[in-house]
Amino acid sequence: MGEHGVSQFVAWSLASIDTVPIDEALPSDTFNRTELAEACKREGQLIIETKGAIVYGIGSVVASICESIILDRRDIRPVTHFQPNFDCCVSLPAILGRKGVVETMSLALSDEENAQLQYSGKEVREQVKALMDEN
Repeated sequence: MGEHGVSQFVAWSLASIDTVPIDEALPSDTFNRTELAEACKREGQLIIETKGAIVYGIGSVVASICESIILDRRDIRPVTHFQPNFDCCVSLPAILGRKGVVETMSLALSDEENAQLQYSGKEVREQVKALMDEN
């Protein structure tokens, strides 16, 4: 969630496997959450370094998002969209339908995750401001 980059984070408190909270579904030593989250941040860059581009992955995701919108499927997808409380766009789960983002999902984040989301929003806002100041 958040930006797609350095300040992105995983909302582990909301993670589940077939509706069972991940803390109940898997022993705590099954995997290292911090290492997995950091690996996800680097994955896109690793693919670019290996293959030269990530066009197929992006194309697949865009096609899936378009299908959700065109068919009014009301799928819940993590998509970047404008958040008035951050005054910028960040990635949050949203219901996608014929009108695009129909509704941003309300999330019961932990205090730490909420702080991470606030930080990510601040980072995006500052990056946008820096770009606007250059022009």
